[in-house]
Amino acid sequence: MAAAGGTSTEVVGIGIDVVEVHRLRGALARWGDRLLRRLFTAGELSRARPGQARPQRLAARFAAKEAVMKSLGVGWRGVGWQTIEIRTDPQGKPEVILHGSAQRLAEELGVDEVLVSLTHSGALAVASAVALRR
Repeated sequence: MAAAGGTSTEVVGIGIDVVEVHRLRGALARWGDRLLRRLFTAGELSRARPGQARPQRLAARFAAKEAVMKSLGVGWRGVGWQTIEIRTDPQGKPEVILHGSAQRLAEELGVDEVLVSLTHSGALAVASAVALRR
């Protein structure tokens, strides 16, 4: 695919994940802050504001992390949860920031960018990711 300016973009991998919100809610009830600190960066936790929709927002970010792992061709054993961070830009668009082993893997694969889309309802959170090489 040719992008604006004549450069080409190659899809390296695609990932999708679905999380049942009640399962994450149950895991949080059982493991609490210990689980939160294992799965999410401090920035992700600060952006998942307290309130009724917090489990859905966290489930969507968890699904996004899994989708990113799949787009890089690894399962959840391939990179650590903290090495994939899901942020939101000023316009509300989710963006992927890779750290540590996830960043090294992306560099080895020639991945320049990972695009992510996520959504949630009361019961489900869904995310998709596309790893791109330019």
